[in-house]
Amino acid sequence: MLQVAKRFGVSSSYMARVCTDLRVPRPARGYWAKLQHGQILERPSLPTALPGDATVWSKGLQLPTSYPSLIRPPSLEGAHPGRSKKLATEAKHGLVAGVRELYLKSRASEVGLLRPYKRLLADIVVGEGLLDETLDFANKFFVALTSRGHRVVLAPPDARMRRSEVDERDVPNKNRFHHPVWSPDRVTVVYIKGIPIGLTIFELTEETEMMYVDGKYLPVRKLTPEQVRRFKPPRYWTTTKSQISGRRCLQAYCPYWRVNWTRQWRETKNGQLPGLIKEIIRELEGVAPELQAKLEEAERQAEIERVRWDQEREQAKLEAERAWVAKMRADARIELLRAITSWDEARRIMDFFEAVEREAEHIGNEQRAWMLDRLDKARQLVGSIDGLEVLRHWRAPEERCAATRPVPPSGPEEPPAESS
Repeated sequence: MLQVAKRFGVSSSYMARVCTDLRVPRPARGYWAKLQHGQILERPSLPTALPGDATVWSKGLQLPTSYPSLIRPPSLEGAHPGRSKKLATEAKHGLVAGVRELYLKSRASEVGLLRPYKRLLADIVVGEGLLDETLDFANKFFVALTSRGHRVVLAPPDARMRRSEVDERDVPNKNRFHHPVWSPDRVTVVYIKGIPIGLTIFELTEETEMMYVDGKYLPVRKLTPEQVRRFKPPRYWTTTKSQISGRRCLQAYCPYWRVNWTRQWRETKNGQLPGLIKEIIRELEGVAPELQAKLEEAERQAEIERVRWDQEREQAKLEAERAWVAKMRADARIELLRAITSWDEARRIMDFFEAVEREAEHIGNEQRAWMLDRLDKARQLVGSIDGLEVLRHWRAPEERCAATRPVPPSGPEEPPAESS
């Protein structure tokens, strides 16, 4: 780790975390000492990348806090029913193990939802009062999915996945002042038969009657009868605001923008989601083949668009080349005509000088000397005019094309984004 980390300009502990994130085997403590003493140690090969594995790393890329590939729930397949239940209770999934404090390090929110400073977390958006209960549900849900052979991970940084829009309002409307909720840097996905399905767990908000009391708003339903009698207008007033409701929603979606599929399971009262885990998993497993067919169709459409994009790009290049050649021909012609015009003007001036010089021969010596002196000054003012020199500096159209190339046509530098 010391040698490799030095090459990349990071610490050895950070380099070890990179290897862990990429599932790259590394020597254990004492490996090199044992090797020097002649021990024959097996060197593990690089494991095959599983769906959802990160396969690239660049310096400065944020690494996950925990790793599902290491903190893995034990398999429940073939276990005794009692033992299976105990294992499911004790198992801790890597995405929710030891992350409670990270969610609590949060910015303020008007509606009561947590907004953690750390963005590399599982996609869970709830209030502080429901955090422990929701982390417990997420753990049970992720463990149940894992026991069925489905990986639940944060999407790799190069996966080009997007998070489906989250509207936490119990009754959505077109209020343009609605602010989006906190979102993580990477989507949380479960791979079912190799098909990624995005997961978001969030707490619903509802319109609540609030009373303004001493600089802050309090829910009217939580006021005591005595407070209701004391808090009278105009000093105190009521209004309606969105507040967390104590009920949650699980949203599953396709993380590729070409496939529009979303499914929600909403609680009508708190605590219903854990009892729906088996039903949710069955539905997700059932929809995987449908999503696979949609993704394949999206890939086919993406290939058609990519081919069309390449053709349009090539056509644009040809048109730009033709336009450039035409411009070079026009510029060369204009320059040549200007040179000819200049030459014609120069010839008229030279003819004038020669005519004056001939006429000067027929006048007196004193006047002729004076006239020739004037003629020399006029020639110096005009300068020498060489038609061959003008033609030597003129550039033919093919010479202009060879010297400079046309500007590439404007447009996207890359083909349309792929669905996967």
